[in-house]
Amino acid sequence: MREIIAKIRDEFGVSRPEAELIVAALLERPRFELYYQGELGPADRARLTLRLRQLKNGIPLEYITKKVQFIDRQLEIHPGVFIPRLETEYFTELIIKLTPFEPLNILEVGTGCGAIAITLAGSFPRARIVATDISDRALANARANIEKFHLSDRIDLVQTDLDQGLVGQFDLIVSNPPYVPAERIPTLPKSVREFEPIRALNGGFGGIRFIKRLISAAGARLAEGGVIGIEIDEESVERLTDHLASAVYPYRFEKDLFDRYRYLFLGGFRK
Repeated sequence: MREIIAKIRDEFGVSRPEAELIVAALLERPRFELYYQGELGPADRARLTLRLRQLKNGIPLEYITKKVQFIDRQLEIHPGVFIPRLETEYFTELIIKLTPFEPLNILEVGTGCGAIAITLAGSFPRARIVATDISDRALANARANIEKFHLSDRIDLVQTDLDQGLVGQFDLIVSNPPYVPAERIPTLPKSVREFEPIRALNGGFGGIRFIKRLISAAGARLAEGGVIGIEIDEESVERLTDHLASAVYPYRFEKDLFDRYRYLFLGGFRK
């Protein structure tokens, strides 16, 4: 095991702890067990060799293991479905913190694997949630996670673009939409550019094409005193400020853990 970890350090240019985490994830076992199991058996060695080859070819670790950790839950993640990041974990925590009431009706636009909807269902136990996505693959992934956590009676999945075909109003509307500026897509890492769904990333020129549509649609769906939360790109703040110059709702931008403005809140958020 020490030889394997040393080899991964050299090949991937990572630290020993990072190499240990990679091996633990690929073997699907706790990191602290790595040095106590002795020689790897033939099946484990073959699986590790195959998965390391996939990793070297740029396939995201999450797609290889089909697992992603989101806050306190381990979710399934299917290849071709957008992988939620640390920034989205913090976004979800901010939503919970800044919403000044317990929402009873929540809409998530672009649910992906269902990470945000599932977390909000846990934090707001009386809420009914409608989670939408345009992708068949994403909805199948979200359904698997929703069933895993026994939330099928509280989270409804709808295949649609934005809010088309929905009825009623919502106390809380949230979205981690496509927001990467189109001009920056070619500079993304290979693991993102070639393996994750570009439709879930590409926000058009300046990164705000979908966000502008979302704000317009959400305004008609928001109940009085409700909150809208949207994850954004830090480079889009100026463009969004111009777009919101005549907004009927109060709004503000919030920073992520790395001191970057990455979130937009509109409506009756907590100050």
